[in-house]
Amino acid sequence: MKITDITVDPLKIGRALVRVWTDEGIVGIAEAGRNASVFKAHLEATVKPMMIGQDPLQIERHWERLSLGVGAATVRHPSQVVGIIDICLWDILGKVAGLPVYTLMGGATRKSIQLYWSQGSGWEKQPEDMRQNVETGLDMGFTAFKIRMDWKDYRQDSDPMKDFAIFKLCREFLPDELPLGFDANNGYSVSTAISQGVKMQALGLAHFEEPLPQYDYPGYRQVVDALDVPISTGELEISRWHMRDLMLLGNPDIIQPDVLNVGGPSEMKRVYEMCLVHNKPIMPHSPSAGINSMASLHAYATVKNATRPHEFSLEFSPSFDELGRLFVEPPIPVNGHMELNDKPGLGLEINEKELPGLIESI
Repeated sequence: MKITDITVDPLKIGRALVRVWTDEGIVGIAEAGRNASVFKAHLEATVKPMMIGQDPLQIERHWERLSLGVGAATVRHPSQVVGIIDICLWDILGKVAGLPVYTLMGGATRKSIQLYWSQGSGWEKQPEDMRQNVETGLDMGFTAFKIRMDWKDYRQDSDPMKDFAIFKLCREFLPDELPLGFDANNGYSVSTAISQGVKMQALGLAHFEEPLPQYDYPGYRQVVDALDVPISTGELEISRWHMRDLMLLGNPDIIQPDVLNVGGPSEMKRVYEMCLVHNKPIMPHSPSAGINSMASLHAYATVKNATRPHEFSLEFSPSFDELGRLFVEPPIPVNGHMELNDKPGLGLEINEKELPGLIESI
């Protein structure tokens, strides 16, 4: 089997459909999101020349060539570019074998995975706006939640009082038994993170996500040592080596790899094995619905200590109706859970009848 082409088609419903084509008619799929134009530039300049004519089943070899380079003309691709191709190749492998990706990765410990409803842009919302967003998820059947401030490190300590007011109102709205996490999105200094954490954990905080800039490993250790609530981070790390340094230097309680940022399911699985070695719970970052989220769920399903819910959001995704047009059987959660089917690959089939009308003309 040989790769014959790699295509990317921007969609009217957001994101872009990436497909790796083979000479045996088997096609692997993934998504390029907000980085679609950057991905396409890499694809045409370097990825296609490296991949076309190659055997798609040699997944580890391709991951190393794309991530670490090969030969005299070494090109080290961004981890998201590698991750998109890696997802496609795992989908192809599953379709060739006639098995789900989770089976090829070692077997699923469970196929019904709890999701948590993730809502963001708190920096520009009022407390009641976020409470209504949380209520939407509750009405849909979700039983775990997270609110995100989306501050970023360049807006450090901008409005912690409003952040706390948002958390307080949402926490008081939800029943006590339903967990609520808080994501500062790299937005606090060490002292502010600790003071915010003390106040929020007193009200019932499930986890405190990304309180500091991603690169402040020593600061993370200070926050972890100062608070009782679990501290989580890791979505911006781009490899197992960065995750190693994060665990050794920052010592967060929960590790949150992102399937694209870390370099695809191949690297995701390696990070999970590291988490087992270091006795770290995991809780993947994946605020979307669709192909890439399904790849993250397949990898997550194989991990024994994966007891926390997986992220889910429609903020960066097509609506359920739009997903219903794109896929023959769309990946839509029921009562806050995603059910993984037994179909080959990622278990998703593009609706070829609808696809031409969904492709954005350029």
